[in-house]
Amino acid sequence: MTTGKFDLQTRFLDEVIESGRVVTIYTTNGVPLKCKIIGHDNFTILIDSKGQQQMLGKGAISTIVK
Repeated sequence: MTTGKFDLQTRFLDEVIESGRVVTIYTTNGVPLKCKIIGHDNFTILIDSKGQQQMLGKGAISTIVK
């Protein structure tokens, strides 16, 4: 997780991954993606959408809705 500092983004993504819930990710150009988030690092999010894995740059993400 983090090294002693409050990191809301990491806590949110870790909770979504652990719950296994389907979320909707809206990209910066407005495309909605219904998917499960299966991993993340400082720059990317790995998702599973319809059985296919995709990697998204965090800069391309506008909103994540649980």
